[in-house]
Amino acid sequence: MRNILILGLILIPLLSYSQFDNLKVSILTGPSFGRIGTDNNKISSKGINLGYKLHIQGEYLLNDRFSITIGLGLSLSQGGSLVFDQGGHLWSESKLSITKPDSLPNGVKLGYNINYLEFPIGFKMRTNSFGKFRFYAQMPEFSTGIRTKAKGSIAGIDVKSSKEQIKKEIQFLNLSWALGLGTEYSVSEKLDLIFGVRFFQSITDITDDSGRYFDNTKENSKGILNSLDLRFGVLF
Repeated sequence: MRNILILGLILIPLLSYSQFDNLKVSILTGPSFGRIGTDNNKISSKGINLGYKLHIQGEYLLNDRFSITIGLGLSLSQGGSLVFDQGGHLWSESKLSITKPDSLPNGVKLGYNINYLEFPIGFKMRTNSFGKFRFYAQMPEFSTGIRTKAKGSIAGIDVKSSKEQIKKEIQFLNLSWALGLGTEYSVSEKLDLIFGVRFFQSITDITDDSGRYFDNTKENSKGILNSLDLRFGVLF
């Protein structure tokens, strides 16, 4: 709720600036379908997180077809699940509610549910008008995400838990890239509806890598966050 209030306070001055001909503001929202993967073949990705994203985006129009975008957004319930062939003290930085947190079993499934406050910047290209429609490509787009909340779940032999507090297992900052495609439908001279899709992927390792396996080797995989976002919004 606090983050939504911050977005609202930022939106008010942006809307006033949008009255200038070379400045536009959009509000983008919609579901995201995310998963988490790694570069370790002994850790497998399992399942998709249904999340939600809300972004406020300002556009500086270079001309009628090209613009620079900068924004602020919320990404909620991002992540997925990972299955570890080898168990151990995998979430070593967190105080877990289970009886043996340092002995997670082989084949354990760890679920990640992460919230981010994001600061994206990108480049947007538009086509000419086709009646009331214009099509756009937003690429490249880069974003810095600040982890605000992280909860986890555990499922394995003789162990099951949910809503574990795992903020310390997730890196505070997440650098990522994205690309988007979509259309803008003109309702009036000052208002367009936006329908689009966006692919998002982290660049940096999102996990803390402080855990250890039963053989005392370090869990040092690179956690990669991916999502496919549906975008619905308005452009002022």
